[in-house]
Amino acid sequence: VRGEVHLPIAAFAHMNAARIDAGEAAFMNPRNAASGALRQKDPSVTAARPLALWVHGLGMLEGITFGSHTEALRWLAAAGLPVPPETTAVEGVDAVWAEIERATAERHRLPYETDGVVIKVDDLAQQARLGWTSRAPRWAIAYKMPPVEQETRLLAIEVNVGRTGKVAPFAVLEPVLVAGTTITHATLHNEIQVHAKDV
Repeated sequence: VRGEVHLPIAAFAHMNAARIDAGEAAFMNPRNAASGALRQKDPSVTAARPLALWVHGLGMLEGITFGSHTEALRWLAAAGLPVPPETTAVEGVDAVWAEIERATAERHRLPYETDGVVIKVDDLAQQARLGWTSRAPRWAIAYKMPPVEQETRLLAIEVNVGRTGKVAPFAVLEPVLVAGTTITHATLHNEIQVHAKDV
């Protein structure tokens, strides 16, 4: 099967409370904590983290066939694997956009963090005909939800001189919390936007 490891928000809060009680530093957000847990060299550290899994697709199949992605996910769920309950099948572009809008509106009500929706062709024979590019399937596309935005004050613009002598301006910001991360600096790499916003 194919899936994605994540840290549920409630488990993340409980883990952070335990870390603070033990005198350890709290993690900033569930997504970074989950990916950091998977990169640990000591498997016991990874095992101690309250990680969870969502199964979202098939890997290699032997001895069983399915006609559709939806049918395969139902079988996986019946086998006891964790399939996201928000997974749904719709027909037509208008229904796809309605589902994207629903998911975007409800993203902060979910018990886990998300920043997008994956749209897949349901018919597995059509998936096989569509095939893959060198990097991704032609039968699936990810829709990225708009980023979480916060306002803060621009305190200064400073420059960084790289090893080749290239000068790169960056913004010094009044610290602001965005999706669990404190932001204090921002790149100013897009000169057109810098001029358009009169920075």
